[in-house]
Amino acid sequence: MTRPIEKRAAAQPFALPRLETDQLWAIIALCAVGTVISLTRTVPNDFWWHLKAGELIATSGLPTTNIFAWSLPADTPYVYQSWLAEWLFYVLYQLGGLPLVIFARNVLATGAIALVAYEAHRRSGSWWLAGSGALLLIWMIINNLTTRTQNWSWIPFMLLFILLSRYADKTLGPRWLAAVPLLLLFWVNAHGAFSIGLLMIGAFVAGETLRGLLRQPDAPGWQRLRWLYLAAFGALLATFLNPLGPGVYTYVYDLLTDAPSQQLVNEWQPPSPRDLAGMGFFVSVILLLFAVALGRRRPALTDMLLVGGYLWMAFSGVRYVVWFGFVAMPVLAQVLTAPPAERAQTRFRKPATIYTTNLLLAAGFVLLLLVVQPWFKPLLPLPAEYRALFADVPGAPVQFSADTPVGATEHLLEQPCAGHLFNEMGFGSYLIWALYPQGQVFIDPRVELYPLAQWEDYRTLSRGEDVMRLFEQYQIQCVLLGTDEQPTLAAAMASLPDWTRTYQDEQSEVWRHRR
Repeated sequence: MTRPIEKRAAAQPFALPRLETDQLWAIIALCAVGTVISLTRTVPNDFWWHLKAGELIATSGLPTTNIFAWSLPADTPYVYQSWLAEWLFYVLYQLGGLPLVIFARNVLATGAIALVAYEAHRRSGSWWLAGSGALLLIWMIINNLTTRTQNWSWIPFMLLFILLSRYADKTLGPRWLAAVPLLLLFWVNAHGAFSIGLLMIGAFVAGETLRGLLRQPDAPGWQRLRWLYLAAFGALLATFLNPLGPGVYTYVYDLLTDAPSQQLVNEWQPPSPRDLAGMGFFVSVILLLFAVALGRRRPALTDMLLVGGYLWMAFSGVRYVVWFGFVAMPVLAQVLTAPPAERAQTRFRKPATIYTTNLLLAAGFVLLLLVVQPWFKPLLPLPAEYRALFADVPGAPVQFSADTPVGATEHLLEQPCAGHLFNEMGFGSYLIWALYPQGQVFIDPRVELYPLAQWEDYRTLSRGEDVMRLFEQYQIQCVLLGTDEQPTLAAAMASLPDWTRTYQDEQSEVWRHRR
């Protein structure tokens, strides 16, 4: 008996994925965001001294004192609270040099904003709104894209927000809350902004409890609330697992009440509509107000607590705008769309050429994002005016801002200062990286370390006032000044007897006292 001949299934031709136009828009927006981040210069202030701290942590353990500045006793206590982020930066530096560190900044920042877009789409169902929210967000935080330890806070913040939001709307079960303490365990050792995450958890606890008490539609039952309380308690306990233990809260309080930080650091000041990022912030606030007033949906009580709380913080200081933007963009997208039951889910079939064109465009924008990464960016035909904004840092061209004192520091290494060095504050960060332990600084961006009186003396010298007396008081023998930041000091130095300029470039000058 012969077997019947089995019919072979006809081979299916390879089909490209269908990329809708709204999805293309989100890809374009996120690639544009990543490109802006990748093109942003890293300023010296909050990077180099952290990298040096990471080196010390990796090679000799966590320091607990000043060590970098001659103007204070070496044993003056100082808390390196961001030790984990510093160590991670140094590990990346060891693995792939400065380009890998900058690439990590690009990935962390772009990834966090991609999570914002994901949550905006999840709430609204619209990739148009998700992509537009990402563009509005980058406008708001364009002054906060430098490489710094805070970069390691952004993704934990967004993961926490998405996780708790999905638990609140009942699309995730209680077992997912086990990730909440783990996120805080990482965060408390990476950056002091972990306190922002605790405030978020507190807002969810308060908001969801109120929803339950008020018996609002789809409010959580007491069983779900109990799991939320347990996760919040676990997160609080997790924050004690750091080198300071519960003392980390004293550190945060001292930083928030530190007079030099509050008075002298720009990012602690309220945002202004007169600068680019401040304009984006105020535009977003106005859009949010109109959306809440006129939109088809109202934000949930918990969302109102979150947005209102972070907005209050953002009005008090520029450094908080990023957290407001992270929670506001998904909420803005949500209130601008119809409820899920009213949304039309039908997509009309379009010609295949549309999808092919969309894929080609998406590939082009992804390629653009790739070629601006640190390894390829120097090879691009970038305008001379743009290249002039960067310092020639060995191994990392076109990455660090021109006010990184590379040449002046090399001069000080070749001809060490025979005494105490006075330096521009931002320069102090690079000096710590490149000069320590051969030399130490007068002052640096660890603002809370130095007493207010020393900062007042620094400002007086930077204005070129009372120079002789203060030089004698601090026994200063060398000066590294920034010509843009301290032009009056540069003019004063030229008139001082017994002082000679031994180095000069477009951003800096080195002066030495003739003995």
